[in-house]
Amino acid sequence: MGKTKIAGTGKGYLGEIMVHKTTGAVGVVENVIEAQAGWPPQITLKLPDGSFRKGRLSDFREPHAHERKKISPA
Repeated sequence: MGKTKIAGTGKGYLGEIMVHKTTGAVGVVENVIEAQAGWPPQITLKLPDGSFRKGRLSDFREPHAHERKKISPA
């Protein structure tokens, strides 16, 4: 059974592979700031080249199979 992810709070996304919607960058979730007091959850995505993408959870999406192959979680 996979781990439970809760989009409303951001729990369960740490270590998951995600895709930045705007740039199409694929990476692993490095940090999650859980939603509080009406603010959406924010995540930090670490890309294979060592750079980071930060944004709201809605700025990212689950990867397709071909995108998942591009990266392996460390």
